[in-house]
Amino acid sequence: MACQRLRNNLTRKKSDEVFQSDSLLRRCLTTIDLTSLGVGTVVGAGLYVVAGELARDIAGPAVVLSFLLASLSALLCASFYAEFGCRIPKAGSAYIYTYVALGEIWAFVVGWNIILEYIIGGASLARACSEYIDTVFHGEIYHFFMNGIATWNYAAIGPFPDLLAFGLVVVVVILVCLGTRLSANVQKVVTAGNFLVVLFMIVYGLFFANFENWTNDFAPYGTRGVLRGAASAFYAFAGFDVVTTAAEEAVNPQTNIPLSLILTVTISTMAYFGVATILTLMLPYYQLDAFVPLAQAFAQGNFPAAKYIIAVGGICATLSALVCVVFSPSRIIYSMSTDGLLFRWFSHVNNKTHAPVRATITVGCLTALMAMIFDINQLVELLSIGTLLAYTMVAISVLVSRYQPGVQSVYANSASETSTRTGQWILNLCTKSNEPQHDSTLQISQTAAYQPITDEEKPLNDNDDDFKREANESTAFCVKLSVFFLVAGIAGLAVFLTYCFERISEGEWWAVFLICVFSGTIVVSLVAIQLQPRNSATFPFMVPGVPYIPAITIFINAVLMANLHWTTYVRFGVWMILGFILYLFYGYQHSTEAIKPANQREGEFFLPETPNIQKVVNKPQIQ
Repeated sequence: MACQRLRNNLTRKKSDEVFQSDSLLRRCLTTIDLTSLGVGTVVGAGLYVVAGELARDIAGPAVVLSFLLASLSALLCASFYAEFGCRIPKAGSAYIYTYVALGEIWAFVVGWNIILEYIIGGASLARACSEYIDTVFHGEIYHFFMNGIATWNYAAIGPFPDLLAFGLVVVVVILVCLGTRLSANVQKVVTAGNFLVVLFMIVYGLFFANFENWTNDFAPYGTRGVLRGAASAFYAFAGFDVVTTAAEEAVNPQTNIPLSLILTVTISTMAYFGVATILTLMLPYYQLDAFVPLAQAFAQGNFPAAKYIIAVGGICATLSALVCVVFSPSRIIYSMSTDGLLFRWFSHVNNKTHAPVRATITVGCLTALMAMIFDINQLVELLSIGTLLAYTMVAISVLVSRYQPGVQSVYANSASETSTRTGQWILNLCTKSNEPQHDSTLQISQTAAYQPITDEEKPLNDNDDDFKREANESTAFCVKLSVFFLVAGIAGLAVFLTYCFERISEGEWWAVFLICVFSGTIVVSLVAIQLQPRNSATFPFMVPGVPYIPAITIFINAVLMANLHWTTYVRFGVWMILGFILYLFYGYQHSTEAIKPANQREGEFFLPETPNIQKVVNKPQIQ
């Protein structure tokens, strides 16, 4: 009995208030603002620093393939965020989505790792920006730090305290504390400067391209190098989920969120592929500089000033991304503290700036300390595992929620901001219409409509077999059990292919047998899931190909995680131990779901009434 009660408490799901309550945050971000936040986060240090490091030390010129593989995983993951983002217009991103679909303990794991993801991302960005500023001053700043302040000879930390990176984080924290509107405007300006430099790099670099750098030795580190490069290159795409962390501040989240995610990943992929191609064509991979590979590569031409143009672009990119990665974890901490999983002291929102100042300052302090102590090489892989875990859990959440009973439909206004020709075309291309066709007089307000649909309103393009039975608790449990075996089979297959591929190619019987076991588990699990009835809920954006697309995404992420270094898992384990201690001694007892009567926690996702988003939208956006 005690074990059953403990299991129920650990898997308790988020109640209705997550959708219904009015927000203390101001809804002031449009699609352009959100896309700028997303692109500004993604196209940062990964473009100016990590691309060169991966090409030189891990993948060679084949780093372009690593970026394509990482972008494929990012695009698939973004589609899951898009579905949940238009369905749940609340701050919290993957944390909230997992809380709704899988339960509290999994939500805490995801939220705790998202916080780590952004803190590490902010530290690495501050360090990268510091490196570019040091380049502009011909290395005099770092020379002063090493000779005038201190030099460290410990393998676990950087060679010297980077006080410049520390100061950059402090400035950004002050900016974010002054309000969302101000920080978004500043971020758009520096993002524009970044993309002007990216355009310059691609066009100017074509004149110095040498295709012999590809034909002589395209993949010097082999297939393993490409996969390892993809695992670390995923760091470059970490951050598109900043769009969903700002859902509670979006003017029209039902359409703003999906469109912004699509644009963010698409624009970022083109930028990374273009710059990585130019970089590896201009110089042999083994000649790339350790700190500023792009600036050094462009300095080889007959235009010495190019080095400084690239440095300015790097400063703009890293500052833009730094604003975003300080902004996002403060919203995660705000959401978790509001739910009682973290100390409620963090949930305070400033009355003047409408920003969670306490959470922002806490994030800033941790980020600044890490930026001062560690270097980028020690941060990149640890960031990748936290990101991949969060993205995988969101994919699992989408898969599970499709087969759970009680999920309500969400409709968006067709005359919203995305009704412009370009925006409407992109959204129509990536979504399916969810407006009922049988009643031409039905009017949908600008406020999202959460309501069950009738038999006549079921999507015409769905398989009728899915609706022969109603989804219920029994079928939902079968799906959860099948998903467990699916994930176990995928994890086993990914690890085995990564570390025992040579045994398989040699045809050893035990290797072939294990491959068959893992593959068979995956196939049987997918068939079992497919046979279960789905709920009839529809949303403005829905991931196609469920359960197969989620399974492919989980497999790609599992392969990427399997290729990370073992020390990454040690650091990850230490962080999770600290998190579980905090949860067991505080979050478990203080959770808002724990202090409510049991009859208020039984429902899954029911919404008795439409949340009043229109009321918030009509408030003055500028004080």
